[in-house]
Amino acid sequence: MKYLNELTKYKVFNRKDFATMIKDDNLAKMLLQNYLKKGYIKRIKHNLYGVVSLETNECIADKFLIASHITDTSYISHHSAFEFYGYYNQVYNNVNVSSISRFNTFEFEGNSFSLIKTSSTHFVEEIRGIKVTSIERTIVDSIKDSGKYCELEETLNCINMVPYISIKDILKYLEQIDSKMLYKKVGIILSLFKDKLNIPDSFFDKCHEISDSIKGHFDKNKSAHVYNSEWKIFIYKDLKNYINKE
Repeated sequence: MKYLNELTKYKVFNRKDFATMIKDDNLAKMLLQNYLKKGYIKRIKHNLYGVVSLETNECIADKFLIASHITDTSYISHHSAFEFYGYYNQVYNNVNVSSISRFNTFEFEGNSFSLIKTSSTHFVEEIRGIKVTSIERTIVDSIKDSGKYCELEETLNCINMVPYISIKDILKYLEQIDSKMLYKKVGIILSLFKDKLNIPDSFFDKCHEISDSIKGHFDKNKSAHVYNSEWKIFIYKDLKNYINKE
């Protein structure tokens, strides 16, 4: 039980973590099989294990901590990041996991962990051992990938719950992505929250300056779009009606 108590501090671990901890590869292999057989730990996926609560017989690590350990580069993003921060008021059993390294979608204890392939770990924070995109990156990513991992209505209502954002960080991340159309999309969406989030006019001026030379559609649902002359983009009509006023 000596090593099991130590593993409880990790909550989630792989074979390398365990072998490093006890400094004996053969003993680590034997103990892993023994702990699995006795139900002290569960195999989450290949080479990923979680310590089990003796009270609930479920892993003591939550879905967010598990997602952060799927690969060396994995972190929570998009809809799941909003949920982690408490800006989504329903339980969601599909976990959005961004990662540079690939992994196959898998299910564990009622949750499905899905890969969003990325090449960036910028604006990723570690909170209580959990890697998650900053709220600013979460907003930009959700707008950029609208309809893929989170519907626009959900994104708008999540943003509506956010008390503060750093416009400086929004602009830094937009600069990294370097997409004129994304400036336009983020600008028109955040204009709905200008007063609530105290967003200065200079931010919208910047978005216009960079993106006004192009036109386009907000997402692939083109038949539902109307033209917005201020932002020169085809987008859904009456966006404010998408936001839950309660």
